[in-house]
Amino acid sequence: MSHTLAMEWQKLRPFGKTSRTVALTIGLAVSVSAIVAAAMAANAKHMTVADRASFDSIGISLQGVNAAVLAIAAFGVLSMTREYSTGMISVTFLAQPRRLRVLAAKLLTHSTVAGIAGLGACLAAFVVGQVLLGTVGLDNGWSSAHLPGALAGGVVYLLLLCAWGVALGALLRTSAAAISWMASLLVVAPVIVQILPPSVVHRVERWLPSQIGSGAMSAHSDPHLFTPWAGLLVLGGYVVLTLVAAGWRMARTDP
Repeated sequence: MSHTLAMEWQKLRPFGKTSRTVALTIGLAVSVSAIVAAAMAANAKHMTVADRASFDSIGISLQGVNAAVLAIAAFGVLSMTREYSTGMISVTFLAQPRRLRVLAAKLLTHSTVAGIAGLGACLAAFVVGQVLLGTVGLDNGWSSAHLPGALAGGVVYLLLLCAWGVALGALLRTSAAAISWMASLLVVAPVIVQILPPSVVHRVERWLPSQIGSGAMSAHSDPHLFTPWAGLLVLGGYVVLTLVAAGWRMARTDP
């Protein structure tokens, strides 16, 4: 396994490839968090005392992390589909005939990069959001008891999405198909669900990856959603099921 991991790390060594992913993830998270926090700060003068008491300063500051999900997912997808599209996968399998070992190595290496990018994105988004919210007294600072869980939830959420991208890339083999699926699940599905009757929305939305992520990064619980870590376990279940299907296809159909 160490040889396979070293081989996959070698593919990630070109600094530009990984640094762009990390920079894009952090940049998107910070930009969107800044926009959301600035909008909330501008509206603060219209907030009542009750509104301020129930205000989720942590969740608002981490809103930008949701903008980075496709970048992280695409990073995972391309780790597999790029090799299939160029034919490089044959060379990889020649060097390491055990297909599942290759899948595991890609999963570990790319998820590690995603974890680093996710940590940077969550911390940077939180700092920027708190600075802007602090101008109108809506910040929590670093003392909130909910902060460690929200930051950890955001990092785990992005890490799981990268792993899901690797799995979908291995299963579908083409970038367009895998990224389209990820975009549909993360962006399109929440929009479609919102046009359904409220009773259906409450039953369905808790299963959506985007809602799971939002719940994991929030300081306030929503009775219609899973608790943060229960939701991440559900998302982890999606990843595991996709990995099983991808592993079966790699072991059965690849030359």
